[in-house]
Amino acid sequence: MRKEAKSQKPEAPRKSSIANMLLLASGFWLLASGWPLASLHAETLDKIVAVVDGRIITLSDVRQEGAVRSLLGETSLEDDPLLQQIIEGYLIESQLAGFPGIEVTDEEIAERIAKLPKKDGVSAKALQNAILRRMRTARYFELRFRQFLRASDEDVSKYYNEVFVPEAKARGVNPIPGLEQVTAAIRENVLDEQLDHEVTIWLEAVRRRSNIEILK
Repeated sequence: MRKEAKSQKPEAPRKSSIANMLLLASGFWLLASGWPLASLHAETLDKIVAVVDGRIITLSDVRQEGAVRSLLGETSLEDDPLLQQIIEGYLIESQLAGFPGIEVTDEEIAERIAKLPKKDGVSAKALQNAILRRMRTARYFELRFRQFLRASDEDVSKYYNEVFVPEAKARGVNPIPGLEQVTAAIRENVLDEQLDHEVTIWLEAVRRRSNIEILK
């Protein structure tokens, strides 16, 4: 099993770190190209925060993901949870290559972008790539997991009594809709929870097979 490693002190990086080797190589290239030391200091290299199977994630990647999430109306997260989601995104992408039925057209991406209330804050290319990844991932999960899941009448009834009704009462809903009125919506929620469970187990297995290094 490969383990997730974290460097202990930024001022004393491990020599074996892939990220630091690349960082040193980048600095050497700048010096060899005639960049003065003052310029090198001024043009601070983007901080590497993680490496996933040799793929670098930088601080600017994390900040860009935050901007993308804001544009798409997704929940805002702090840097550390965002980094974990980016890592998971890379792990998922590694499983999508060659999987049939998840292709996304330029027209579909353009249609999704056109529905956004605002588009400022990230480059057009970054936004297109983010939507492409999300659409491909959703289709992968649908074909790989969701189509095989089932929400029985018993599952729906249990969710209604143990989740929906208590939540409705807490929100002051009166009258509370009957089960027959919300069955379809509850069935979708049950399927969503089942999908989350299956994906969590699958993703943990993918993570164990991967080489992840987080740098602090």
